[in-house]
Amino acid sequence: MGVEGKRGLFTLFVLTAIFGFIFGTALAFYTDGYFSHIGNEVYSPKQSVVEFIADEPQNSEEDRFDAGELNTLLVRRLLGRKVSPTWERKKSKVAYLTFDDGPSYNTPEILEILKEYGIKATFFVNGWNKKNLKEMLKMIYEDGHALGNHTYSHRYEIIYSSVENFMADLKRQEEMIYEAAGIRPKIVRFPGGSDNLVSLRFGGKDIMKKIADKLKEEGYIYVDWNASCGDAAKPPLSKDQMKEAVRRTTKGKNPVVLLLHDLDSKKTTLEILPWIIEYLQSEGYEFETIRQGMEGLEKVNRTDFWR
Repeated sequence: MGVEGKRGLFTLFVLTAIFGFIFGTALAFYTDGYFSHIGNEVYSPKQSVVEFIADEPQNSEEDRFDAGELNTLLVRRLLGRKVSPTWERKKSKVAYLTFDDGPSYNTPEILEILKEYGIKATFFVNGWNKKNLKEMLKMIYEDGHALGNHTYSHRYEIIYSSVENFMADLKRQEEMIYEAAGIRPKIVRFPGGSDNLVSLRFGGKDIMKKIADKLKEEGYIYVDWNASCGDAAKPPLSKDQMKEAVRRTTKGKNPVVLLLHDLDSKKTTLEILPWIIEYLQSEGYEFETIRQGMEGLEKVNRTDFWR
């Protein structure tokens, strides 16, 4: 290769690096569009979370719940971040179905499908603006499924603005679960995942580590995912695209922690749930709850279930 050719390759490399840096930086703060309805409001510790949330337009639910998950999925894809187990793999293949953001009007049907297949799942639940919340949480728990804490508000600008705000929101949800089911779950799923970049905008670059350290101090364990059906994608995926997402993201993994969503709008997730179960069974997976999977965690000196 001549000098000119080498110069051309070097120039291409430099331009690619610059573009990647610019795109990555933009990605870290791309949530402006998702949160445009919030304006310049800032949550004050003197103001209750409930009062702050009450001012939010009701039609913003989808953006509020999906933005962080989209951010995390993009970052993992672009930066090649891997999510790996922190405990010894079992000899058998294990899959954990995890449902975020519920309960919803779809929850009873999800429970019926799981009952038909004799499968237990894990529900990471929220509390704000939920109808019949206590009855639904009790139903989930009495059916033998695991309940996890996904914060009360799921509001990034609140929970990721400070450690104190996150813990207050988490504890509020914990109390609601306790009142409904008589338990205080120690498993937590961060809205947007533990490696989300949405939090940078509200709490700075160290906020996730500070929150994780606080959770460890108080005996909590946070749980990410390593596979997804893609039901947080915008525009929404078709059933065939969601099935392909399940095939692609679960391939070769043991265990599998599959991210699913339990919101009123996620009808397609509900419709393909039987297929998901049957597909994973055909691939040799058994199903457990995260609570069951935590049995060996005492051997690991870590607070995070996934890394």
